[in-house]
Amino acid sequence: MTIRLILPLLSLCAALGTSPLALAQTQAAEDAAFVAATVPVSVPSPPLSLNEHPQIRADVFRLLGYARGDYTQGDTLIALQVLDSMRSLPDIQRTMLPDGRSVLASINPDTYGAQRAAMLFDPQRKLLALGLVSGHCQAAIGDAVPACLPSTHAVLTVFVPPDAEDEMAAPLLVWARQLPPMLAQAAPERRQSIAAVEYITTRPGLPGWEPRDAPPGFPPSLRHLLLPNAELTGSSSGGKLIAPAGLAGLPMHTPTEAAEAGDEPMPDASITLRSYADFHWVLNTYAKLAKGAQVQGHDDKVVFTGSDTSGRYTVTLREPGKKDSVFITVAAWRTK
Repeated sequence: MTIRLILPLLSLCAALGTSPLALAQTQAAEDAAFVAATVPVSVPSPPLSLNEHPQIRADVFRLLGYARGDYTQGDTLIALQVLDSMRSLPDIQRTMLPDGRSVLASINPDTYGAQRAAMLFDPQRKLLALGLVSGHCQAAIGDAVPACLPSTHAVLTVFVPPDAEDEMAAPLLVWARQLPPMLAQAAPERRQSIAAVEYITTRPGLPGWEPRDAPPGFPPSLRHLLLPNAELTGSSSGGKLIAPAGLAGLPMHTPTEAAEAGDEPMPDASITLRSYADFHWVLNTYAKLAKGAQVQGHDDKVVFTGSDTSGRYTVTLREPGKKDSVFITVAAWRTK
């Protein structure tokens, strides 16, 4: 992802050739119009928060891909940080703009809306841009508390697709100034304010992992089985974990897992990815990638077993209980 612009409020005034007072008057008029057009969203039964809605999740990942960053959390998938910032069901709001576009937004209730996100759609409901208000939180080191900007210096990050004009996302700037009720009631000196606006051009087509992440001993002939649009969660080589880094050197199987494996020898190398796509889409994708392999299982676990010139391999697809993602484990046994 590429940061295209960061403007504190006073710098924005200078760039526009306007005085802070004139800008404030303009913003007040925009805010009043935005609030007048904002209505709570009627969510059909069974109720779904935005972060749980399959189409919303797909839209967010389609725009952001599997990039990582530091916004509401440190060094995690940006898409998950955005979704977490719009997970309050009672706080969903939709604003219909005069030109047919709409803004759909909600908040992270745990922060009373200090972390919140919004989606800008065109009249045909195509996602045009995403807005995220955060404190640019860095990953915690050890037992330290994550370092975040104070609420009075919040940042609005506007994510736009390649070749989009920044001005297109202007409604998100108006949305960001609308403080949720709990924040609006804070004392003026402690009230959240947007100290900077940054525009970031997304690169959704980039893989969520690098070729160098493949563990030693993993056959190059099986690289095509590693889904590019996925997050790396673990890998092993020679029966020992390599990733995550905090578990490096430990046996890849717990005693319970080893017992379940029975006499199955340890794979020479394995890698586990996590996809946030629909389980059946992932299943159909691997039916093509592992063409000719035997398939076993159903529902939330399917195993492909096959072989090539390097040896034997398995691809295990598992859907966890939350059913919001799919774990993909590709294991390889080299021909001796």
